[in-house]
Amino acid sequence: LNIFNQKTPKRYKITNVRVTGNRFFDENLLISIANINPGDEVTIPGGDNFSKAVNKLWAQKYFSDVEIYITKLEGKNIEIEIAVTERARLSRFSFKGVRKGETDDLSGKTGLVPNRVVTEDMKISAVEAIRKYYAEKGFRDSQVKIVEKKDSAMDNNLALEFLIDKGPKDRKSTRLNSS
Repeated sequence: LNIFNQKTPKRYKITNVRVTGNRFFDENLLISIANINPGDEVTIPGGDNFSKAVNKLWAQKYFSDVEIYITKLEGKNIEIEIAVTERARLSRFSFKGVRKGETDDLSGKTGLVPNRVVTEDMKISAVEAIRKYYAEKGFRDSQVKIVEKKDSAMDNNLALEFLIDKGPKDRKSTRLNSS
């Protein structure tokens, strides 16, 4: 019986909530963020509790997938499962196409930290920091590509390799800096 396709909305009481797929995040924290708790009443179909919960968890940017299931239905009581898929974590990162001293500088400027969740924002920020670093040194057309590799040593971990092409040095900035 698919209660989401009922013709008339009915109210159900949530009797249990559990989270699956989480390795690094506390179940109670995720339930709190989702704001779906035992004792809550929801209207099905028509209530927006589940979509709001998915959006709140999705907004954390720690998950690549969030789904909510009704795992048990007894009369007006339902049990809920929040299934999350955590994004990969950063195992290591490296810079190719640059000198050792630049690698050390870039490591500090990118803000990359091993074991943090890899997000698109993290990658964009790192690329912007690299391009800014080289722009300040007179390389205004630097190019950065990211190669992601699954880390076979650890489950659900990525190694990021930043391929950097500094490009030609801008002559104008060189003259300005030397005067």
